[in-house]
Amino acid sequence: MYVAIYGQGRVLAFNRYGIPIGQLLLPGRDSDHNLASTSLAIHPGRNDLYVVTSDTDKGQGATVFHAKAFSTGLPPPPFQ
Repeated sequence: MYVAIYGQGRVLAFNRYGIPIGQLLLPGRDSDHNLASTSLAIHPGRNDLYVVTSDTDKGQGATVFHAKAFSTGLPPPPFQ
């Protein structure tokens, strides 16, 4: 499971037992940029992780960051 931590500019990764196994630190977080990480997605069938973040009122706008996840994303459910 991946969790975007709002206000910290990072994403935490947990294993199936809830134990943290890694983190993604967003660029600029050390200088108080990109701290409003609001959501994320993993591409189905690939290990591409996308994180949406905002710089709020710090002047750099909103950004979508790309990183590699530990495993591939689940396939979407079939439409009925």
